Amino acid sequence: MSKNKKFFWLKLKEDFFESDEIKILESLPNGMAYSNFYLKLLCKSIKNNGVLRLRNIIPYTVDMLASMTNTNIDIARGAIEKLIALNMIEVLDDGALYMLDIENMIDRKSTRLNSSHVSQS
Repeated sequence: MSKNKKFFWLKLKEDFFESDEIKILESLPNGMAYSNFYLKLLCKSIKNNGVLRLRNIIPYTVDMLASMTNTNIDIARGAIEKLIALNMIEVLDDGALYMLDIENMIDRKSTRLNSSHVSQS
């Protein structure tokens, strides 16, 4: 029996931190925390093509995102507000957040594993 395994990763350009949006974000009070939160959201959204939903069904709330990223709730709220204003994320109709530049940052690879390489649980 064969099994496909998918690997996803985030690609950041070497000048990621030099972009106008990141520079503006990091210049704000709590800006470094906002930038870190943004990177965590990018990582969290990779498998769902930039959309932040629990099990790809339930939109994450700000409270849930704060908890999952180990971020203070006030920092999470402020970051989301600023990220929306900077056009880095948008709120979809169902309330889910979408990471606007994610398609330029995701890379993926699929491998086909033989059953001899798949661990049995």
